[in-house]
Amino acid sequence: MVSPEAMTGLAESWVEPALRVLSALGVIWYFTGLKGRERLFSGVIAAIVSGALVFTFLEPLFAVVGIELAVVALYVLVVTGSLVGLSLGVFLPTMFPGASAGVALSAFIGSFFESSPTMFFSIAAPSFAFVGAGVSIKYKRFVALPLAIILVAGCVSASLVLPSLFPYVVDVMRGDPVDRNLVSALSWLLASCIVTATLAYRGDVSALLFISQRRGYLPVSNTDTLGIKRKVSPLSYQAPPPVSPDAFNMFDPADLPPRLAEYANMVYSACEDIGNFFGFQDSSVRNQAEHLLILLSNNRRYMSSHILPPSVQPPSPIHALHAKVFSNYMKWCRTMGVPPSFSKMNSSMSAPPAVASRVVDLVLFFCIWGEGANVRHMPECMWFLYHKMMEEYTLSEGYTQTRSLYAGHFVDNVVTPIFDIVGKSMKSKADHPEKRNYDDFNEFFLVSKLPQVSVLL
Repeated sequence: MVSPEAMTGLAESWVEPALRVLSALGVIWYFTGLKGRERLFSGVIAAIVSGALVFTFLEPLFAVVGIELAVVALYVLVVTGSLVGLSLGVFLPTMFPGASAGVALSAFIGSFFESSPTMFFSIAAPSFAFVGAGVSIKYKRFVALPLAIILVAGCVSASLVLPSLFPYVVDVMRGDPVDRNLVSALSWLLASCIVTATLAYRGDVSALLFISQRRGYLPVSNTDTLGIKRKVSPLSYQAPPPVSPDAFNMFDPADLPPRLAEYANMVYSACEDIGNFFGFQDSSVRNQAEHLLILLSNNRRYMSSHILPPSVQPPSPIHALHAKVFSNYMKWCRTMGVPPSFSKMNSSMSAPPAVASRVVDLVLFFCIWGEGANVRHMPECMWFLYHKMMEEYTLSEGYTQTRSLYAGHFVDNVVTPIFDIVGKSMKSKADHPEKRNYDDFNEFFLVSKLPQVSVLL
């Protein structure tokens, strides 16, 4: 029969190993839960690596002192170094995961050498850290951070189970002449494999690698009017979630400042009409309504005698802004030999025709500009779009309230086809004379005869 003393000794002999294994599993589980906390884990990894480096290279200096208080000072420096690493990792999360992975990888490789070279870590660690930081910056840490977590978490968890691993790694980093400890090196490798498997099981590696996929508008059709095949889904428009009718951006339309409220009724009325007629996105139309109201408020300065004498003052801020915005359009019309296309009287507005029509012109231009994306790099193309769209709007005036295209129609059917054609040419691998860029396409809209096309098709 086993004595109680023997049972107690047996239980005590299993307590410490069990606690070490549980602690190691807890470390692995913690470090593999990085989804949505990449910046935090960048700081934690940098803190561990920084603290280990401080301990490795400063401990011999304090050991020769032989005073117990020196050990306290050493650990104060280690904690300080870890806090510095934590701060740098949190504030520079695109660089330090790669640098930390490089340092850990050099120590990991050095642990497998038969006899650790004296200068291996001193040369390999800075080199690997520099390369890792460059890779991390280029790929926005989504490759380097999992590698850093695998190596560092593997070392920490293996050191908890096998206490001899950390002193061995410290000797490797210092370049001390030590014999290879294959058990320690293999335990680090095994722990890193477990971390990798746990990361894969929890799905965090795939989340990091694919988190930067593009999102947004895609064209409605996978083939444009010129037969260019698009690499997108045919049903690509993503309808926005329902928005409250009271939604606004910066200014509540029901409680506008006095200087913005003066022309608010005209601007919002024109925005609703034009947005429905051409299929502009609702959020973009709201942006441009506030944009236009702010510009009109700024142009009130021309109504002051301190800026312009009364004899040359414009009739209203609307006239002043209209003249400034459409000055290049007037030059474009003269170059093309066509009369400018401006709005006629808008019956839905209770305002003088000269004022109401200019508001419609401004609203249409800013709505085109707001959704034009890279088409803004082709100013003549922008004026061509405005010219043709205003022609269609003017011809349809009187029954525009009955027309309503889905929000996103303009992006899908006007902006995206233009961008596809320009992008295909700019991505071509042909020589420079065979490629066309924004300027080349822009010159097409300076030909003497305008293409007879309908923007709404």
